[in-house]
Amino acid sequence: MRYKRFLIEPSINYAAKIFRCPEESGVFDFTLHWHRDYEFIYVEKGPLKLQKADGQIILGDGEVYFLNSDEVHSYVDVNDSLRFIVINVAPKILQPYFDDPKKILKFEIHRSEAYEKIAQSMKVIYNIKNTEDRLEILKTKAMLNTMAYFLIKECQKPDAKYVKGSDSGDFDCAKSAILYMEKNYSQEISLSDISNYVGMTPAHFSKYFKDKNGVTFSKYLRRIRLDHAIKDLRDSDISVKTAALKNGFPNVNSLILTCKEIYGRTPIEMRNFVKT
Repeated sequence: MRYKRFLIEPSINYAAKIFRCPEESGVFDFTLHWHRDYEFIYVEKGPLKLQKADGQIILGDGEVYFLNSDEVHSYVDVNDSLRFIVINVAPKILQPYFDDPKKILKFEIHRSEAYEKIAQSMKVIYNIKNTEDRLEILKTKAMLNTMAYFLIKECQKPDAKYVKGSDSGDFDCAKSAILYMEKNYSQEISLSDISNYVGMTPAHFSKYFKDKNGVTFSKYLRRIRLDHAIKDLRDSDISVKTAALKNGFPNVNSLILTCKEIYGRTPIEMRNFVKT
């Protein structure tokens, strides 16, 4: 079974990524994949077929479904008659509220008050038309917080069982490379360094990493560095140059260009935005 690990870039407006279908179906990959993010699904008009590695789920109008971090899945027979949204939330956003923030908890949503509250919140997000309006952004954040509250309070499932992409031997080198980058992002990491670390030639590793993750090694590394640089700018008064050098960028221009590429804003604009 072949499937890819995706790197999902969150919105510049809130700590989640929202895909609206069919409006954004052209930028959404429906093929078999997995990622670190939790995934909420709300169907306004179905039926939506969700293929998991261990079976198929069919979601009708008004139904909600939840996928844990690393869970393999795809969307089947997607067409323009369907209406649904997919919301991805990174585990690190919720971890400060876990009893043990070092663990990535597993959840399962059953028909309950939590299910109804999450469904109501997702329907509100689905019906938001102007996603750039600041009041609508505030409403979206409030709905996301409600979803997170009921998920953590009512839906924890420590013994959740599912097929994880990260358990596949085919992903061992990719997983090792990602862990290496996450531990050493503040230092210089060349293609030669990381390919030697996982035991591949640079050319083989470069092709392998992009195939398994959907992005190049260098872009993945820049994204890790950018996340840490923005956090430092948000939490302290350090300069952009200091944030760049502290987090592994070769110079301040590299940080600025990466921030504009991914978020469409400069680091200073991001600092001011996340503090408002």
